[in-house]
Amino acid sequence: MRYTIIAFLLLSVGSIAQTDSISYFDNHTNDIRTITYSPDAKFIVSAGWDETIVIQRNDSASEVAQVLMDYRGAVNSIAFSRDGTYMIAGGQDGELKKYAFYSDYFEVAYLDTTLSINNAAISKVLYGPGMRSVYSADKRGKFMAYDLAKDKATPINTSAGVTAAAISMDQMSIFLASEGSSVISQYDIFGKVKKTFTGHTNDITDLITTVDRSYLISSSKDKTIRIWNIATGKEEIMFEDHTWAITDIDMDPFGTYLVSGGLDGLVHLYDLKTRKLIRTQEFSGYKVNAVAISPDYTSIVAAAQKTGVSNPAGFFKIKTYIPARKIILPPPYTVQKKKETKKPTKNSTAVTGSKSTKSPVKQTTPAAKTNSKVIQKTEQVEIRIEDKQ
Repeated sequence: MRYTIIAFLLLSVGSIAQTDSISYFDNHTNDIRTITYSPDAKFIVSAGWDETIVIQRNDSASEVAQVLMDYRGAVNSIAFSRDGTYMIAGGQDGELKKYAFYSDYFEVAYLDTTLSINNAAISKVLYGPGMRSVYSADKRGKFMAYDLAKDKATPINTSAGVTAAAISMDQMSIFLASEGSSVISQYDIFGKVKKTFTGHTNDITDLITTVDRSYLISSSKDKTIRIWNIATGKEEIMFEDHTWAITDIDMDPFGTYLVSGGLDGLVHLYDLKTRKLIRTQEFSGYKVNAVAISPDYTSIVAAAQKTGVSNPAGFFKIKTYIPARKIILPPPYTVQKKKETKKPTKNSTAVTGSKSTKSPVKQTTPAAKTNSKVIQKTEQVEIRIEDKQ
């Protein structure tokens, strides 16, 4: 069963700090793990340990449009299709959920499909630039590419849990980083390692590829951001402006600006053309868990939690004072389902381990929520007591 809470039923918007350029919204009851803007910049979408996705309007009213409660455990990652018509999310329950997204409707999002292609907690989801494929990485080291037209999942197996992932614009290269490693690996679509990028001295926390396919940008617990030349595999520049682990980075759709956030409470904005730091915002006493820059350049959101406090949880919205850029979205893309003409061999097995020759992906409705209480959580584990109804 899908639960939605509309804004007039649950108004959890509470700006607890506001100036002319910065506002704070405490829409969650536990740490936010991921935050992003919708491609048309009309909404800010956040999710985290409270097992909810909050969709808030990005306007002067800043009302909560909808709260999605389809999860059993933290929601770790959210991504949109480039045309803004679909949103995907994944988290601790190991399910990749795909939502139809309607910016002009009263109820913005509704659950379209649930894909059970990962057998472990999902750490990262990506929506392919071509909008025909979606991707999910999990904490057991599996990266899944799912073709929406063919209903087919293709795995890439790594040695440890995936901490960061990125896809090139032509979708021919996949970049992955694993837990306990400072090395970034570039894979081809067949899962073969083409190149490695070495230089970081601690775990990688996020990866981004530039729109021209020339550069890879990485952030790390080693407090640095590095820009790599993909063709040569060499590091071209390193930013050392954080004083503690960097948790997240984001780039606008045009590849002009980069924003970063870290456990030091700092949010940095970089001009990628000049490769210079152009603005810093410090939130003393806070840790920044996730960041995003609006598609029109005008604002940054930073999911920030006060040290030692878990409830309430929220994010800062920061004006950039950069002139707005017009947003032009591609036409809505409709996936045309394709039937496989090749017959399966006698010994073929499904990706998920099933012996059935049918599609290995289960499309199910979300399981009913249980009365549960988290008694301990870390970056790697969540321990809970459940009382099933």
